[in-house]
Amino acid sequence: MQPSKTIAIVDPVSTGAHLAPEFARRGWSAVAVLSGDKIPDAYVKGFRRGDFTDVLTHTGDPAATVDRLKALDPRFVLAGAEHGVELADQLAEQLGLPGNGTRLSRCRRDKFAMVERIREAGLPAAASIISEDVAEIIAWAEDGERWPVVVKPVASAGSDGVAFCTTPAQVRAAFAAIHGTVDQLGGFNDRVMAQERLIGQQYFVNSVSREGRHYIAEIWKDVRVPVGDSQVYDREELLPGDGDPQRSLVGYVEQVLDALGIVHGPAHTEIMLTARGPVLIESGARLQGAVTPAPHAAATGTSQVALTVDCCTEPEAFDELPGTTYQLHKRLRVVSLIAPHDGTVAEGPALTELGALPTLSASVRSLAAGTPVRRTVDLFSSPDHLYLLDADPAAVERDYARIRALERGGLYAPAAAQEAVTA
Repeated sequence: MQPSKTIAIVDPVSTGAHLAPEFARRGWSAVAVLSGDKIPDAYVKGFRRGDFTDVLTHTGDPAATVDRLKALDPRFVLAGAEHGVELADQLAEQLGLPGNGTRLSRCRRDKFAMVERIREAGLPAAASIISEDVAEIIAWAEDGERWPVVVKPVASAGSDGVAFCTTPAQVRAAFAAIHGTVDQLGGFNDRVMAQERLIGQQYFVNSVSREGRHYIAEIWKDVRVPVGDSQVYDREELLPGDGDPQRSLVGYVEQVLDALGIVHGPAHTEIMLTARGPVLIESGARLQGAVTPAPHAAATGTSQVALTVDCCTEPEAFDELPGTTYQLHKRLRVVSLIAPHDGTVAEGPALTELGALPTLSASVRSLAAGTPVRRTVDLFSSPDHLYLLDADPAAVERDYARIRALERGGLYAPAAAQEAVTA
Protein backbone atom coordinates (compact mmCIF):
# COMPACT_ATOMS: atom_id res chain seq x y z
CA MET A 1 0.00 0.00 0.00
CA GLN A 2 1.35 3.42 -1.00
CA PRO A 3 1.97 5.86 1.89
CA SER A 4 -0.50 8.70 2.20
CA LYS A 5 0.36 11.94 0.47
CA THR A 6 -1.69 14.19 2.73
CA ILE A 7 -0.48 17.15 4.78
CA ALA A 8 -2.39 18.81 7.64
CA ILE A 9 -1.85 22.55 8.01
CA VAL A 10 -3.00 24.30 11.18
CA ASP A 11 -4.27 27.82 10.46
CA PRO A 12 -3.15 28.04 6.81
CA VAL A 13 -3.24 31.83 6.51
CA SER A 14 -0.69 34.60 5.92
CA THR A 15 2.34 32.97 4.25
CA GLY A 16 0.95 29.59 5.31
CA ALA A 17 -1.73 30.01 2.64
CA HIS A 18 0.98 29.25 0.06
CA LEU A 19 1.79 25.82 1.52
CA ALA A 20 -1.19 23.86 0.16
CA PRO A 21 -0.64 25.00 -3.47
CA GLU A 22 3.06 24.14 -3.20
CA PHE A 23 2.24 20.68 -1.85
CA ALA A 24 -0.33 20.26 -4.64
CA ARG A 25 2.40 20.91 -7.21
CA ARG A 26 4.22 17.88 -5.75
CA GLY A 27 1.10 15.70 -5.97
CA TRP A 28 0.06 16.03 -2.32
CA SER A 29 -3.36 16.97 -0.94
CA ALA A 30 -3.89 19.22 2.08
CA VAL A 31 -6.26 19.29 5.05
CA ALA A 32 -6.86 22.54 6.91
CA VAL A 33 -7.18 22.54 10.69
CA LEU A 34 -8.53 25.77 12.17
CA SER A 35 -7.40 26.28 15.76
CA GLY A 36 -10.69 27.98 16.67
CA ASP A 37 -14.12 28.69 15.30
CA LYS A 38 -13.07 32.20 14.23
CA ILE A 39 -10.05 33.13 12.13
CA PRO A 40 -8.46 36.35 13.50
CA ASP A 41 -9.64 39.40 11.56
CA ALA A 42 -6.13 40.21 10.31
CA TYR A 43 -5.97 36.83 8.55
CA VAL A 44 -9.50 35.92 7.51
CA LYS A 45 -9.12 37.13 3.90
CA GLY A 46 -6.07 34.89 3.46
CA PHE A 47 -7.89 31.62 4.05
CA ARG A 48 -8.49 29.80 0.74
CA ARG A 49 -10.93 27.00 1.51
CA GLY A 50 -10.78 25.62 -2.03
CA ASP A 51 -7.15 24.55 -1.54
CA PHE A 52 -8.15 21.82 0.92
CA THR A 53 -9.84 18.45 0.62
CA ASP A 54 -11.18 18.84 4.18
CA VAL A 55 -11.45 21.66 6.71
CA LEU A 56 -11.57 20.69 10.40
CA THR A 57 -12.31 23.12 13.21
CA HIS A 58 -10.61 22.38 16.53
CA THR A 59 -13.14 22.68 19.35
CA GLY A 60 -10.66 22.64 22.22
CA ASP A 61 -10.25 18.88 22.62
CA PRO A 62 -7.01 17.71 20.95
CA ALA A 63 -8.03 14.05 21.26
CA ALA A 64 -11.20 14.67 19.23
CA THR A 65 -9.25 16.52 16.54
CA VAL A 66 -6.66 13.73 16.48
CA ASP A 67 -9.40 11.15 15.94
CA ARG A 68 -10.77 13.14 13.00
CA LEU A 69 -7.30 13.52 11.50
CA LYS A 70 -6.46 9.83 11.85
CA ALA A 71 -9.16 9.00 9.31
CA LEU A 72 -7.45 11.36 6.83
CA ASP A 73 -4.00 9.78 7.44
CA PRO A 74 -1.72 12.86 7.20
CA ARG A 75 2.03 12.32 6.97
CA PHE A 76 2.90 15.66 8.58
CA VAL A 77 1.27 18.43 10.59
CA LEU A 78 2.58 21.96 10.03
CA ALA A 79 1.69 25.33 11.53
CA GLY A 80 0.55 27.77 8.87
CA ALA A 81 0.67 30.81 11.15
CA GLU A 82 1.78 31.85 14.62
CA HIS A 83 -1.54 31.10 16.35
CA GLY A 84 -1.42 27.51 15.05
CA VAL A 85 1.99 26.62 16.50
CA GLU A 86 0.91 25.02 19.78
CA LEU A 87 -1.94 23.00 18.29
CA ALA A 88 0.34 21.75 15.50
CA ASP A 89 2.78 20.57 18.18
CA GLN A 90 0.00 18.69 20.01
CA LEU A 91 -1.46 17.06 16.93
CA ALA A 92 1.87 15.93 15.48
CA GLU A 93 2.94 14.46 18.81
CA GLN A 94 -0.33 12.60 19.41
CA LEU A 95 -0.34 11.26 15.85
CA GLY A 96 3.26 10.10 16.18
CA LEU A 97 4.40 12.32 13.31
CA PRO A 98 7.58 14.42 12.92
CA GLY A 99 7.35 17.69 14.81
CA ASN A 100 8.78 19.83 17.58
CA GLY A 101 6.98 18.08 20.46
CA THR A 102 5.03 19.74 23.25
CA ARG A 103 7.62 19.92 26.03
CA LEU A 104 8.80 23.36 24.92
CA SER A 105 5.66 24.51 23.11
CA ARG A 106 5.04 27.32 25.57
CA CYS A 107 8.57 28.63 25.02
CA ARG A 108 7.83 28.89 21.31
CA ARG A 109 4.76 31.11 21.83
CA ASP A 110 5.07 32.92 25.18
CA LYS A 111 7.81 35.51 24.64
CA PHE A 112 8.73 35.70 28.32
CA ALA A 113 9.09 31.92 28.58
CA MET A 114 11.10 32.08 25.34
CA VAL A 115 13.60 34.57 26.75
CA GLU A 116 13.95 32.60 29.98
CA ARG A 117 14.59 29.41 28.01
CA ILE A 118 17.29 31.16 25.97
CA ARG A 119 18.87 32.45 29.18
CA GLU A 120 18.83 28.93 30.69
CA ALA A 121 20.66 27.69 27.60
CA GLY A 122 23.47 30.17 28.32
CA LEU A 123 22.71 32.43 25.36
CA PRO A 124 22.59 36.24 25.49
CA ALA A 125 19.05 37.38 26.29
CA ALA A 126 17.24 40.62 27.00
CA ALA A 127 16.32 41.48 30.60
CA SER A 128 12.55 40.91 30.82
CA ILE A 129 9.55 40.93 33.13
CA ILE A 130 5.94 39.81 32.79
CA SER A 131 3.18 41.09 35.06
CA GLU A 132 -0.49 41.86 35.55
CA ASP A 133 0.51 44.95 37.54
CA VAL A 134 1.88 48.06 35.84
CA ALA A 135 3.44 49.25 39.11
CA GLU A 136 5.57 46.10 39.21
CA ILE A 137 6.83 46.76 35.68
CA ILE A 138 7.67 50.38 36.51
CA ALA A 139 9.50 49.34 39.70
CA TRP A 140 11.47 46.77 37.67
CA ALA A 141 12.53 49.48 35.23
CA GLU A 142 13.32 52.02 37.95
CA ASP A 143 15.16 49.73 40.37
CA GLY A 144 17.21 48.11 37.65
CA GLU A 145 17.93 51.41 35.88
CA ARG A 146 16.66 49.78 32.69
CA TRP A 147 15.25 52.80 30.86
CA PRO A 148 14.29 52.86 28.02
CA VAL A 149 12.11 49.74 27.96
CA VAL A 150 9.90 48.00 25.42
CA VAL A 151 6.34 47.13 26.45
CA LYS A 152 4.44 44.54 24.39
CA PRO A 153 1.92 41.68 24.39
CA VAL A 154 3.21 38.27 25.41
CA ALA A 155 2.16 36.24 22.38
CA SER A 156 1.19 38.43 19.43
CA ALA A 157 3.09 39.21 16.21
CA GLY A 158 3.81 41.92 13.65
CA SER A 159 4.78 44.59 16.23
CA ASP A 160 1.21 44.48 17.52
CA GLY A 161 0.99 46.75 20.58
CA VAL A 162 4.75 47.22 20.88
CA ALA A 163 5.66 50.55 22.54
CA PHE A 164 9.04 52.10 23.35
CA CYS A 165 8.92 53.85 26.71
CA THR A 166 11.29 56.21 28.48
CA THR A 167 9.08 57.28 31.40
CA PRO A 168 6.65 55.69 33.88
CA ALA A 169 3.80 57.62 32.24
CA GLN A 170 4.57 56.04 28.88
CA VAL A 171 4.67 52.59 30.47
CA ARG A 172 1.26 53.19 32.06
CA ALA A 173 -0.19 54.26 28.72
CA ALA A 174 1.31 51.27 26.89
CA PHE A 175 0.16 48.87 29.61
CA ALA A 176 -3.38 50.27 29.49
CA ALA A 177 -3.48 49.86 25.70
CA ILE A 178 -2.52 46.15 25.99
CA HIS A 179 -3.82 44.75 29.28
CA GLY A 180 -7.29 43.23 29.09
CA THR A 181 -7.48 43.47 25.29
CA VAL A 182 -7.50 40.87 22.52
CA ASP A 183 -4.36 40.81 20.38
CA GLN A 184 -4.19 40.55 16.58
CA LEU A 185 -3.99 36.75 16.81
CA GLY A 186 -7.14 36.46 18.91
CA GLY A 187 -5.37 35.89 22.25
CA PHE A 188 -6.38 37.64 25.47
CA ASN A 189 -3.73 39.89 27.04
CA ASP A 190 -4.08 39.05 30.74
CA ARG A 191 -0.40 39.87 31.30
CA VAL A 192 1.98 42.40 29.77
CA MET A 193 5.68 42.00 29.03
CA ALA A 194 8.48 44.55 29.32
CA GLN A 195 12.07 44.21 28.17
CA GLU A 196 15.22 46.25 28.09
CA ARG A 197 15.42 48.10 24.81
CA LEU A 198 18.13 46.45 22.76
CA ILE A 199 20.34 48.91 20.88
CA GLY A 200 21.87 47.92 17.56
CA GLN A 201 20.91 46.76 14.08
CA GLN A 202 17.95 44.42 13.73
CA TYR A 203 18.04 41.33 11.52
CA PHE A 204 15.87 38.30 10.97
CA VAL A 205 16.75 34.82 9.81
CA ASN A 206 14.43 32.35 8.09
CA SER A 207 15.24 28.67 8.45
CA VAL A 208 13.87 25.19 7.81
CA SER A 209 14.87 22.20 9.95
CA ARG A 210 14.64 18.43 9.67
CA GLU A 211 15.60 16.02 12.43
CA GLY A 212 17.33 18.83 14.29
CA ARG A 213 19.55 19.96 11.40
CA HIS A 214 18.94 23.52 10.26
CA TYR A 215 19.19 25.13 6.84
CA ILE A 216 19.41 28.92 6.85
CA ALA A 217 17.28 29.98 3.90
CA GLU A 218 17.48 33.78 4.19
CA ILE A 219 19.18 36.47 6.27
CA TRP A 220 17.55 39.92 6.21
CA LYS A 221 18.54 43.34 7.45
CA ASP A 222 15.41 44.82 9.03
CA VAL A 223 15.10 48.61 9.11
CA ARG A 224 12.31 50.26 11.12
CA VAL A 225 11.43 53.88 11.70
CA PRO A 226 9.83 55.61 14.72
CA VAL A 227 6.14 56.49 14.60
CA GLY A 228 4.98 57.87 17.94
CA ASP A 229 5.99 55.40 20.66
CA SER A 230 6.33 52.55 18.15
CA GLN A 231 8.82 51.41 15.55
CA VAL A 232 7.16 50.52 12.23
CA TYR A 233 8.48 48.39 9.40
CA ASP A 234 10.28 50.44 6.74
CA ARG A 235 12.28 48.05 4.58
CA GLU A 236 13.85 44.61 4.68
CA GLU A 237 17.01 43.86 2.69
CA LEU A 238 17.97 40.29 1.75
CA LEU A 239 21.68 39.78 2.45
CA PRO A 240 24.11 37.35 0.82
CA GLY A 241 24.27 34.04 2.63
CA ASP A 242 27.92 34.44 3.61
CA GLY A 243 30.01 37.23 5.10
CA ASP A 244 29.81 39.40 8.20
CA PRO A 245 27.71 39.78 10.26
CA GLN A 246 25.87 36.84 8.68
CA ARG A 247 28.18 34.20 10.14
CA SER A 248 27.71 35.36 13.73
CA LEU A 249 23.95 35.64 13.24
CA VAL A 250 23.71 32.11 11.85
CA GLY A 251 25.71 30.61 14.72
CA TYR A 252 23.51 32.33 17.29
CA VAL A 253 20.24 31.47 15.54
CA GLU A 254 21.11 27.79 15.29
CA GLN A 255 21.72 27.76 19.04
CA VAL A 256 18.37 29.49 19.60
CA LEU A 257 16.57 26.90 17.46
CA ASP A 258 18.21 24.11 19.46
CA ALA A 259 17.32 25.74 22.78
CA LEU A 260 13.66 26.15 21.76
CA GLY A 261 13.39 22.59 20.48
CA ILE A 262 12.73 23.57 16.88
CA VAL A 263 13.78 20.40 15.09
CA HIS A 264 11.28 20.14 12.25
CA GLY A 265 9.84 22.71 9.84
CA PRO A 266 10.20 26.45 9.36
CA ALA A 267 11.21 29.17 11.82
CA HIS A 268 11.42 32.96 11.71
CA THR A 269 13.91 34.43 14.19
CA GLU A 270 14.42 38.14 14.93
CA ILE A 271 17.73 39.27 16.40
CA MET A 272 19.32 42.54 17.46
CA LEU A 273 23.04 42.73 16.78
CA THR A 274 24.23 44.69 19.81
CA ALA A 275 27.61 45.72 21.15
CA ARG A 276 27.62 42.46 23.13
CA GLY A 277 26.75 40.40 20.06
CA PRO A 278 23.49 38.91 18.75
CA VAL A 279 20.56 38.96 21.20
CA LEU A 280 17.20 37.34 20.55
CA ILE A 281 14.12 39.51 20.09
CA GLU A 282 11.80 36.57 19.39
CA SER A 283 11.50 33.41 17.33
CA GLY A 284 8.42 31.82 15.75
CA ALA A 285 8.20 28.12 14.83
CA ARG A 286 6.50 28.96 11.53
CA LEU A 287 7.04 30.72 8.22
CA GLN A 288 7.83 34.41 8.09
CA GLY A 289 4.48 36.19 7.87
CA ALA A 290 3.07 38.33 5.05
CA VAL A 291 5.34 36.86 2.37
CA THR A 292 4.82 36.38 -1.37
CA PRO A 293 7.23 33.51 -2.19
CA ALA A 294 7.89 34.16 -5.91
CA PRO A 295 10.32 37.12 -5.47
CA HIS A 296 12.23 35.14 -2.81
CA ALA A 297 12.62 32.29 -5.29
CA ALA A 298 13.82 34.71 -7.97
CA ALA A 299 16.45 36.10 -5.59
CA THR A 300 17.83 32.83 -4.18
CA GLY A 301 16.42 30.05 -6.36
CA THR A 302 13.93 28.89 -3.73
CA SER A 303 11.77 30.15 -0.85
CA GLN A 304 11.05 29.22 2.74
CA VAL A 305 7.68 27.87 1.57
CA ALA A 306 9.25 25.61 -1.06
CA LEU A 307 11.95 24.46 1.36
CA THR A 308 9.33 23.56 3.97
CA VAL A 309 7.60 21.39 1.37
CA ASP A 310 10.97 19.90 0.32
CA CYS A 311 11.61 18.98 3.95
CA CYS A 312 8.46 16.82 3.93
CA THR A 313 8.30 15.51 0.36
CA GLU A 314 11.98 15.22 -0.63
CA PRO A 315 13.84 14.59 2.64
CA GLU A 316 16.96 13.10 1.06
CA ALA A 317 17.45 16.14 -1.18
CA PHE A 318 16.73 18.50 1.72
CA ASP A 319 19.28 16.74 3.92
CA GLU A 320 22.05 17.91 1.59
CA LEU A 321 21.31 21.58 2.43
CA PRO A 322 22.16 22.05 6.15
CA GLY A 323 25.72 23.33 6.40
CA THR A 324 25.63 24.94 2.96
CA THR A 325 25.09 28.64 2.19
CA TYR A 326 22.39 30.04 -0.06
CA GLN A 327 23.40 32.16 -3.06
CA LEU A 328 21.95 35.59 -3.81
CA HIS A 329 21.20 35.91 -7.54
CA LYS A 330 19.34 39.23 -7.42
CA ARG A 331 18.88 42.01 -4.90
CA LEU A 332 15.56 41.89 -3.09
CA ARG A 333 14.07 44.58 -0.88
CA VAL A 334 10.62 44.49 0.72
CA VAL A 335 9.22 47.96 1.32
CA SER A 336 6.38 48.36 3.81
CA LEU A 337 4.13 51.27 2.93
CA ILE A 338 3.59 53.75 5.75
CA ALA A 339 0.34 55.71 5.76
CA PRO A 340 0.61 58.95 7.76
CA HIS A 341 -3.13 59.10 8.46
CA ASP A 342 -6.43 57.26 8.09
CA GLY A 343 -8.03 57.53 4.67
CA THR A 344 -7.97 55.75 1.33
CA VAL A 345 -5.58 55.03 -1.52
CA ALA A 346 -6.03 57.98 -3.85
CA GLU A 347 -6.80 57.57 -7.51
CA GLY A 348 -4.31 59.46 -9.66
CA PRO A 349 -0.75 59.65 -10.97
CA ALA A 350 0.92 58.58 -7.70
CA LEU A 351 -0.82 55.19 -7.72
CA THR A 352 -0.22 54.76 -11.46
CA GLU A 353 3.50 55.47 -11.09
CA LEU A 354 3.76 53.18 -8.07
CA GLY A 355 2.43 50.26 -10.09
CA ALA A 356 4.85 50.95 -12.96
CA LEU A 357 8.11 51.10 -10.99
CA PRO A 358 10.77 49.20 -12.99
CA THR A 359 11.93 46.95 -10.12
CA LEU A 360 8.46 46.23 -8.68
CA SER A 361 8.15 42.44 -8.70
CA ALA A 362 5.09 41.79 -6.52
CA SER A 363 2.94 43.14 -3.74
CA VAL A 364 1.10 41.41 -0.93
CA ARG A 365 -2.23 43.24 -1.11
CA SER A 366 -2.37 44.71 -4.66
CA LEU A 367 -3.44 48.25 -3.80
CA ALA A 368 -6.35 49.76 -5.69
CA ALA A 369 -7.82 53.26 -5.66
CA GLY A 370 -10.34 53.64 -2.87
CA THR A 371 -8.79 50.97 -0.65
CA PRO A 372 -9.20 52.06 2.99
CA VAL A 373 -5.96 52.67 4.89
CA ARG A 374 -5.21 53.27 8.55
CA ARG A 375 -2.41 55.31 10.03
CA THR A 376 0.48 52.84 10.09
CA VAL A 377 1.57 51.81 13.59
CA ASP A 378 2.57 48.16 13.03
CA LEU A 379 2.83 45.44 10.37
CA PHE A 380 -0.94 44.88 10.27
CA SER A 381 -1.72 48.53 9.52
CA SER A 382 0.77 48.89 6.65
CA PRO A 383 -1.25 49.42 3.44
CA ASP A 384 0.93 47.01 1.47
CA HIS A 385 4.35 45.39 1.17
CA LEU A 386 6.14 45.91 -2.14
CA TYR A 387 8.89 43.64 -3.50
CA LEU A 388 11.68 45.40 -5.39
CA LEU A 389 13.85 42.95 -7.33
CA ASP A 390 16.77 43.64 -9.64
CA ALA A 391 20.36 42.61 -10.32
CA ASP A 392 21.39 46.25 -9.82
CA PRO A 393 21.25 47.47 -6.21
CA ALA A 394 21.16 51.09 -7.40
CA ALA A 395 17.91 50.45 -9.32
CA VAL A 396 16.30 49.04 -6.18
CA GLU A 397 17.47 52.06 -4.17
CA ARG A 398 16.05 54.50 -6.72
CA ASP A 399 12.64 52.87 -6.69
CA TYR A 400 12.61 52.73 -2.90
CA ALA A 401 13.25 56.49 -2.74
CA ARG A 402 10.50 57.05 -5.30
CA ILE A 403 8.00 55.04 -3.22
CA ARG A 404 8.58 57.27 -0.21
CA ALA A 405 8.24 60.38 -2.39
CA LEU A 406 4.93 59.11 -3.79
CA GLU A 407 3.66 58.48 -0.27
CA ARG A 408 4.43 62.09 0.60
CA GLY A 409 2.99 63.40 -2.66
CA GLY A 410 -0.54 62.12 -3.05
CA LEU A 411 -0.74 58.34 -2.67
CA TYR A 412 -3.15 58.63 0.25
CA ALA A 413 -6.31 60.71 0.52
CA PRO A 414 -7.17 61.75 4.10
CA ALA A 415 -10.42 60.42 5.51
CA ALA A 416 -11.91 63.95 5.68
CA ALA A 417 -11.14 64.55 2.00
CA GLN A 418 -12.78 61.26 1.05
CA GLU A 419 -15.92 62.15 3.06
CA ALA A 420 -16.13 65.51 1.29
CA VAL A 421 -15.97 63.80 -2.13
CA THR A 422 -18.75 61.34 -1.29
CA ALA A 423 -20.99 63.87 0.52
